[in-house]
Amino acid sequence: MAYQSAASRIAAELRNEILHGQIAPGSHLSQLSIAERFGVSRIPVRDAIQLLAGEGLLHPTSKATAIVTGMSVPELQELYELREAVEPLATRIAVPNVGRADILTMRKQIALMESSDEAPIWLAANAEFHACVYKRANRPRMIEMVEQLRRLTDRYLYMHLEVIGQTEHLHAEHAAILNAVESGDAVLAGTLTREHLATSHDFILSYLLENPTATGGDDVVSFHERGHREPAPKATKPRGAQMKGTKS
Repeated sequence: MAYQSAASRIAAELRNEILHGQIAPGSHLSQLSIAERFGVSRIPVRDAIQLLAGEGLLHPTSKATAIVTGMSVPELQELYELREAVEPLATRIAVPNVGRADILTMRKQIALMESSDEAPIWLAANAEFHACVYKRANRPRMIEMVEQLRRLTDRYLYMHLEVIGQTEHLHAEHAAILNAVESGDAVLAGTLTREHLATSHDFILSYLLENPTATGGDDVVSFHERGHREPAPKATKPRGAQMKGTKS
């Protein structure tokens, strides 16, 4: 039905704005205001909210509104633990199937990331860079999982780019991954992918531990707190470099 396609369009737009930090954690979104913005009835808006709630981005309330869920240390750790388990495997499977066109596209995305100061452009180029590899794994369910986890991690990576800074390591890691893929070394490419994820995980985790309010504040519900407000589990000690300051 037409409202189903409208729901997908609305969900895609809101998802992009939440993941890229344009809609902040704790923001209240009303069905009426969303319907007016997109020029639709409340039916597709309700369905869009349900889609985003299923992804953990929104927490519906009983008053035809939804609250943007906050970021949290437990969510960050779960997302990166899953990514560090799945993406290196997808990379190892995919490398033998990566072709010349993929390599050229990866080089183009690296150049774009190194030249752009805009986080949305950087995030899109980063996603395309990695997709050039794992899409060649020919594992549809695995690829779907990787892409969903990457989307959910984007707002944490956005924080890395816009707030934390110190992103030089990302460029060096991308170059190393590209070299391993181009040389056909699947094992090395998988190892570098895992280390690449672990380094970003540690940078963001360190920042959140030192700046608890960066998650949206104590009154903002996170994905792990929906339905209950128990104390968050104690975070593990970061494995990598500690943050010494934030980007001005």
